Amino acid sequence: MRLAARALGALLLVPGITLSAPAQEVVRRVGRVTFRVDVSQAYPGGVVVVRLGSRGRLGSAWALLDGRRAPFYPDGGVPRALVPVAVTSEPGPATLGVGIAARGGEQRVAIPIDIARRDYRPRSIFLTGPAGALLEQQEAARDGRRLLALLHTESPKPAPGLLLPPVDAAGAGFGEYRSYSGYADVESRTDALQGERHRGLDYVVPAGTPVRAPAAGTVLHAGPFVLTGETVVIDHGHGVVSALLHLSRAGVRPGDVVSAGAVVGASGDTGLATEPMLQWRVYLHGTPVDPSALAALL
Repeated sequence: MRLAARALGALLLVPGITLSAPAQEVVRRVGRVTFRVDVSQAYPGGVVVVRLGSRGRLGSAWALLDGRRAPFYPDGGVPRALVPVAVTSEPGPATLGVGIAARGGEQRVAIPIDIARRDYRPRSIFLTGPAGALLEQQEAARDGRRLLALLHTESPKPAPGLLLPPVDAAGAGFGEYRSYSGYADVESRTDALQGERHRGLDYVVPAGTPVRAPAAGTVLHAGPFVLTGETVVIDHGHGVVSALLHLSRAGVRPGDVVSAGAVVGASGDTGLATEPMLQWRVYLHGTPVDPSALAALL
């Protein structure tokens, strides 16, 4: 898509106008382009949604927040970007950048937003000797890098649908700063990302509990990793990727296309799990986000 000449001219010459909008939406008009920013889930670990409207044709576009770039994909005919807010982001005023490709070069617009405060409690976890032995395996670092590569998958189709919990239970623990007895950098070793904030929601359920796909998508990985145990990774499209960890078994194979709610495995206690459970992580353009934030927006 290319930005029409008239739309581009207006974008360059007309100053930005902030329009009235609900408290959880920021609307800004620059020339013929309207930027609608949903900030209802704008908190550390949350998500900002940006939609573009124009009376001219739009070129390729991207959004940027705190150094994290998110492309726009068509959603119902409207360009939409799902922008992750890192769990380490500071609450308060922030600047969302939006860039649009045009004949004269890339045009950029700065949109002020606010990041709401959200506090995450620290938690200490005791690891047994066998778990510590897993951390010392050379394959663990390799697996973390392999998982990280999967988490950066970007698929233009399909658009991710409603995300639902993979088991019928309450999940907890996302964003906690975790320390592990006698061991350092445990969280960062699982996916080769920096930081010891917990990446997912933990569901304490009996071993063998059926685990469902949170949304439709394509299976990127199904098999064991040293630290996350039996693991299923699903690409939901538009940079949204689910990782289901510590399974007792995987019931799918890489390349399988699964529907929302399809059983993809069973819960267990593999890898570093300290009890029978399921851990569900959602990564947006490679950044871990609170699954409930995306569930509220999709």
